[in-house]
Amino acid sequence: MIKENLIKKIMLLLLMICIVPVIHGQSKTKGKAYKIIRSNVGVGGSSKTFQTSKGTYVISQSIGQSSVIGTYTSNGYYLRQGFQQPHKRIKVIKSTYSSLRAKVYPNPFDYNIQISFKENVSEDINIDVYDISGKLVFSKSFLPSRKIQMNLENLSSGAYTLKAISNGKLFNSKLIKI
Repeated sequence: MIKENLIKKIMLLLLMICIVPVIHGQSKTKGKAYKIIRSNVGVGGSSKTFQTSKGTYVISQSIGQSSVIGTYTSNGYYLRQGFQQPHKRIKVIKSTYSSLRAKVYPNPFDYNIQISFKENVSEDINIDVYDISGKLVFSKSFLPSRKIQMNLENLSSGAYTLKAISNGKLFNSKLIKI
């Protein structure tokens, strides 16, 4: 009987140590109702809440996340990708850019890529390339043209996102450097 009680107490203690830090906490702010506090506990990331004159912001980071983070919406359905998920519904704001139609090849590539636009481009074309963490790794402006050749041999092997903007139109593409 004493042994069973000891085992129950140890199990309860282990449950509290392992589960309780993961559960979202609650906090009462200045006489208002309770609200959920979102946090990230563990060795792989952290969260911090900041107060500014424009509101309260939660900054959350995840260390070692190797996937793309993003949100896609279609017909009222939301697809969220990444280890960290928002704790409430998000509002997706549509881009003010219309679509710029183009093709990037070869993809995957070794050194060079070519962008072939399917329409006449009458203004300068701004090209940005981002790595999977969102860091800008290449940026250049080109004169109007239906075809652009770019040398990207200085990039490391990996996945990238290309963004081309011209005349209020946007083209996005995923790139793979081998």
